[in-house]
Amino acid sequence: MWLDDIDRGGRGIVRPAVGPLGRALRTARLQVFLSQASLAKAAGVHQTQVSKLELGAPNWALFCRLIKSVGGEPLVTIQPLPPDSDTLARLRATVW
Repeated sequence: MWLDDIDRGGRGIVRPAVGPLGRALRTARLQVFLSQASLAKAAGVHQTQVSKLELGAPNWALFCRLIKSVGGEPLVTIQPLPPDSDTLARLRATVW
C-alpha cells in the first residue's frame, strides 16, 4: 500500500519523530495522508525542513506554518507543575 512508504527516506529508513513539535507535526501530517515532500510543497518550504523539525530541530515559526498548511491551528498550553518548597517560600514572601 502506498501509505506504507509515506515516510521512507532515500535509504528506506523511517526514523521516529522526536520532541513535542516533531511528534505533533508527524501526527497531523499522517492524519491527512501527506508525505513530507507534499507538506513541504503545500507550505512553500523544502522537504528537509519538514524532516528536521520532525526529527527534533525546534522551530516554532516553521511548525506554525506547516500546521496551518494541513488545516490545523497551533496552540500553546501550560500545565502547572507542583512547586518545590523553596519556590513556595519565595512566592509567599513576594505576595504576602
